[in-house]
Amino acid sequence: LNCAVVADAFARDARVVELRFQAVPPVGRGMLTDCVDRDVLESNRFASVVDPDHPNARRFAKLGTAVSGLELRIVDPSDGQVMTEREVGELQIRGSSITSGYFDRPDATAETFDGEWLKTGDLAYMVDGELVVCGRIKDMIIVGGRNVFPEDVERAVGVVRSVRTGNVIAFGVLEHQRSGREGLVVVAETRPDAELDVVRVEVSRTVRESIGFAPAEVILVQAGTLPKTSSGKLQRSLCRSLYEANDLSVVS
Repeated sequence: LNCAVVADAFARDARVVELRFQAVPPVGRGMLTDCVDRDVLESNRFASVVDPDHPNARRFAKLGTAVSGLELRIVDPSDGQVMTEREVGELQIRGSSITSGYFDRPDATAETFDGEWLKTGDLAYMVDGELVVCGRIKDMIIVGGRNVFPEDVERAVGVVRSVRTGNVIAFGVLEHQRSGREGLVVVAETRPDAELDVVRVEVSRTVRESIGFAPAEVILVQAGTLPKTSSGKLQRSLCRSLYEANDLSVVS
């Protein structure tokens, strides 16, 4: 485990550190992946198995079984119903090593727990007793009944010419307050010599080809200005806040 990642996670939220040790694979097995249909995952929240060469294939790492002293379960975030194998929901954990809550924050503690179960905020499913994590609930982009994973958008845009690979953030915003309809916004760092109009068109086209619809807005920002943690992890929530405050370092 990267020590910088742990240190940064602890600085932001001590719960994150222990969650990184919630499941382990057998010693010496190496990484195994589960290959599922992305469209079914987004539309039905079900991890339907497909061949690796399927055009909609999406791979997730199998993380192993629960560590000693911990229990894992996957529940529907809307009603708490326990999900069956390959049904995607929120990962919850219970055991002797989880936190008892926030210091002097009973409100935050109540929001974080479902009885004895700690709500992790992770989207996950189980396969043959092994845990598979596929995203964060707060990062999901809901468009037209689909649950779009921001990582899919960011990975696709990252190969566009003049976009700095690994420096793309995708998030959802409400396009219409009355209907509650969410739109996709893509924020990408671009190279100094980029033709901005050309890059915007290419980003929009790439996103449409990748997930089936174009973003509502493409914003190009200066290199090195996307918000990240000290360990280099993209901060989508902070980026959305900067967007809403018109405080992004937009290239003009």
